[in-house]
Order: sequence, then C-alpha cells, then structure tokens
Amino acid sequence: MEHEVIALAVGVVSGLIGTWIKMTNEVTKIKSRLYSLEKSETKVQQTLDVLVEGINEIKLLLAKKGIR
Repeated sequence: MEHEVIALAVGVVSGLIGTWIKMTNEVTKIKSRLYSLEKSETKVQQTLDVLVEGINEIKLLLAKKGIR
C-alpha cells in the first residue's frame, strides 16, 4: 500500500512540475510576442506621423497655389 501512495505522490509531483514548466514557457513566449507587437506599434505610429506631416505639407502647398 505504501508503494502505491509513493508512486501516486511522485506522479502528482511530476505532473505539477511539468505543468509549471509548460506554463512558464508559455508566459515567456507571450511576453516575447507582446514586446514584438509593442515595438511594431511604435514603428507604425512613427510611419503614420511621417505620413501626416507629408499630407500637411501637401495641403500647405496646395493652399499656396490656391487649389483646394
């Protein structure tokens, strides 16, 4: 009877450790993806800012020429 309890306990502990390792790896992957997305968002925002500047310059040039 004791051997069965010990075997069961070892199985449960092994399962818990395996689950913890798997979850830790998943959290690490998600953090990495989040960092990548945040970095991409910054690049997209910078590109949009440049586009807005360009559009505003075009508007000013058209206004100077009297074209609407």
